[in-house]
Amino acid sequence: MKQTVVPWIGGVGLVTMIGCAGTGAVIPIHLHGVAPSTEKVAVQPQPVRVAIGPFEDGRRHQTGLGVRTHLWGGVSYFDVPGSKLTEAITQALREHLVAKGWQVVSTEGGDQRDGKVDVDVILTGRVEDCAVHAKSGFGFTEITARARMVIQAANTADGSAVRMVLNGTGTENVFWFEAEDVEAVINGVLADSFSRLMQDTTVDQRRLRLKASQAIS
Repeated sequence: MKQTVVPWIGGVGLVTMIGCAGTGAVIPIHLHGVAPSTEKVAVQPQPVRVAIGPFEDGRRHQTGLGVRTHLWGGVSYFDVPGSKLTEAITQALREHLVAKGWQVVSTEGGDQRDGKVDVDVILTGRVEDCAVHAKSGFGFTEITARARMVIQAANTADGSAVRMVLNGTGTENVFWFEAEDVEAVINGVLADSFSRLMQDTTVDQRRLRLKASQAIS
């Protein structure tokens, strides 16, 4: 009896320590627009030079990225390094577009011609929601993520613009909590949202247009 009870008590003690470890800590979450192991660089059918302008933070609560609720009480917090969410998202969008074969240029330095940026499309946006949460239970952690962005693509040739609302959600249950799992879920949501931008638009004479099936009459 003693040999059975002692390991069980030790196991409960270990779970208790794990459940409470890091309570109140800030866990850095790195955002990426692609999964390096699965995404392949594509060849864009028509060349177009894209610049990514500033994104606004339109979230109701503009602090942090989410929380982890621990099994035995208490919470930890998720946030991007530097707490600059819009910068992290624009960098993730840049990664995604480059991986898909788009030419993303900078608005400063060598991409200028005659004092102006040599660009066909300028992408700007507003982040209305972006969050990831983790809830730890006995033997599992449920991770949920969501994102909502309003993207505008301005064509420099004729001043026309395309506006899209990108929504995404994701969830996953894991046995053992790891920050990498949280990153995988939120980055999957972002990558799917960015893919919508490309799936629902087409390039016509170096201009970005909505596909006919997405146009609103």
